[in-house]
Amino acid sequence: MRTNALLLAAAVVAGGSLLAQTTSKNIVGYVNKTVPKDKFVLIANPLNNGGNTVAEVIKVSGDITLYHFGASGFTSSLTLGGDWIEGGDVVIAPGGGFFASASGADVKITFVGEVAVGKTVSIPAGLSIRSSALPQAGNLTALEYPVGDETIFQFNNGYIGTDALGEWLGDAPTVGVAESFFVLNNGAAKTWTRSFTIN
Repeated sequence: MRTNALLLAAAVVAGGSLLAQTTSKNIVGYVNKTVPKDKFVLIANPLNNGGNTVAEVIKVSGDITLYHFGASGFTSSLTLGGDWIEGGDVVIAPGGGFFASASGADVKITFVGEVAVGKTVSIPAGLSIRSSALPQAGNLTALEYPVGDETIFQFNNGYIGTDALGEWLGDAPTVGVAESFFVLNNGAAKTWTRSFTIN
């Protein structure tokens, strides 16, 4: 959908006014995700915001710890009372994922930003955490995931693998908005491209 914005600027120049209309193709929105207290959840940033650092993307008022998985294992970001005291500069762009854990009480995360239209997600060989770059829920087939020789692990929801022909061994895994999952890719690195257009 094309977002039309009517911009009105009042200019008192010779008693006149200026009326301008512009068109923007950016889709801006927000997504709420609750991290239950004393439990781990595997979530993802579903929207672009600035440089996509933890401090830019995640605004909370409670105590929360994020665990990022990378080549050197797990690293963490920690907030106390909503202030990032560690790991606020870690990048969590759409298409990736991380664990989150709240202590003391449930914590609601509100992601605010632009939909990452046209973004592709790289899926390396081996183990990684991935998510849809677009804030959409559905099964991975409907989300155009490039199924191959791999196993998808969903935290607290089991796993599903593929056969030698790249067909799901059962129903394709279903993911929610802002939900990530582990991919154990036994094949070559590949790219997850979504076909999404703005009319």
